[in-house]
Amino acid sequence: MPLPLRTDRLLIRMMTTADAPRFAAYRNDPEVVRYQLWNLPFTVEDAIKVLADQDDNDQMVIGSWNQLAVEADGVVVGDVCTHIDETANVAEIGYTLAREHQGHGYAREAARALVDELFDEIGVGRVFGELDPENVASQRVLESLGLTFEAVTKRSFLWRGEWVDNMSYAVTRDEYEAWRTRPTGAPERVELVELDHRNAGQFARLATHKSEERFVAPVSASYADALFPDVDNGGALVPWLRGITADGEPAGFVMTAEVSPTNPDPYLWRLLIDRRHQRRGIAKRALDQLVDRLRQEGHSTLYTSWVDGPGSPRPFYERLGFVPTGEMVEGEVEARLELTPG
Repeated sequence: MPLPLRTDRLLIRMMTTADAPRFAAYRNDPEVVRYQLWNLPFTVEDAIKVLADQDDNDQMVIGSWNQLAVEADGVVVGDVCTHIDETANVAEIGYTLAREHQGHGYAREAARALVDELFDEIGVGRVFGELDPENVASQRVLESLGLTFEAVTKRSFLWRGEWVDNMSYAVTRDEYEAWRTRPTGAPERVELVELDHRNAGQFARLATHKSEERFVAPVSASYADALFPDVDNGGALVPWLRGITADGEPAGFVMTAEVSPTNPDPYLWRLLIDRRHQRRGIAKRALDQLVDRLRQEGHSTLYTSWVDGPGSPRPFYERLGFVPTGEMVEGEVEARLELTPG
């Protein structure tokens, strides 16, 4: 299908040499180039060399890199690019946003349109992206498109004269279709279900995105912690754990440390929502049910803790009313929720 592509907010078209000044301008920003391949300075002449073969194209070319301008309200805010191999079966994608236009979801929106085009119109069977393992923002873009983490290869990429680690994400045609057709709206029913030998395996297979693993332990690790709980203030923590279902489908996991002689207040120990079910309001509804149970049992406070950093769950917990206590617990920010009636 000829370009341009259109989304709700964006127009995505082939870049030409007329875009060279703008292209060079944001490619010269040290923050923009931090995790990118090209060196500084990146001149207008360099931009013209990259774009010269595209002046007469109105569609993507098989066996070549294709640089596409991303416009919002008539302004070029960045670009997306793809290399489609000679077989038209495998495509690599990338994206760059000018600094002043980052944080608005443009990269995600433009990259989604590009991946749709690659699968639906070009007919590729696999799309992948490669990035620096430290580039968490780019990880989150790829994850939002349904790409999943495949590997980190050590010192396998020559970057500015140095061999560095390289991270790869990918998705196949079938996986992408499953991602596109997953439920995304609010479920009718969210339930906390008891775990036993019949369903424990289903919940153990739930997983967050790769970029979230530094904040959320896998369910299997939570099972191990429940079986062999930590000792705090001289006594072992007492776990209470439940699976979270959305319209009957396993969607998450929650675990608390119960009140005990050595643990005076309940503690939200673990909360995980599977990558396929995030952004559906499931976590809040599950915690509302947990809070109702604690209130009925006469508790007035719930504690938790989190790790700060890009993608941290801090904003989610603060929206629920958790307030940092000012204390750190094993490197995590401790927070408290007052369980007031209602």
